[in-house]
Amino acid sequence: MVAVAAAVVAASPRLTAQQIPLTDKITRLDGTWVRVPEKGWGGICGVPASNGMKLSVSAAEISIEADTFSQGVSSQALKPIGEVKLDGSQTVLFTGRTATASTDAGWLAITTIQQRNVGVANVMHEVYILNKNSDELTVWRTLNTRRPNGVDGKIDCGNHHAIVYSRKPLSK
Repeated sequence: MVAVAAAVVAASPRLTAQQIPLTDKITRLDGTWVRVPEKGWGGICGVPASNGMKLSVSAAEISIEADTFSQGVSSQALKPIGEVKLDGSQTVLFTGRTATASTDAGWLAITTIQQRNVGVANVMHEVYILNKNSDELTVWRTLNTRRPNGVDGKIDCGNHHAIVYSRKPLSK
């Protein structure tokens, strides 16, 4: 019986991260974005939305700069958050959170995990969706928790937020 189990394990493909294809749904995210506060929906208690961000897309990663960081710390200027690899592997951001990229219906999805001191982790899933003209970006956020035993939990004071940004024109 042990030999059969060993043979099955040896024949099974290894789970590896997969490269995310660079479609126009992802490459068109490249640019500087300014929040449109009158648009959007919902909110997540204790998690403010950035008023601005810059996304730089390459074949290997997406670099993110923003003016709001974890715990609501904000800045007047855009500051680096980190680079998220587009091969599906986990990255540690400058904020200490881990991040993994994937796709959701072809759109870029980034899941970040922030470990808390009581063993619970905050799990933020963000999907970046462009409009038809690529001049408006909606970031659909969902925040949940993961308990030490691996069971998912839900934030009770609002865990969905659609944040709308407008593409900032290039300076001349």
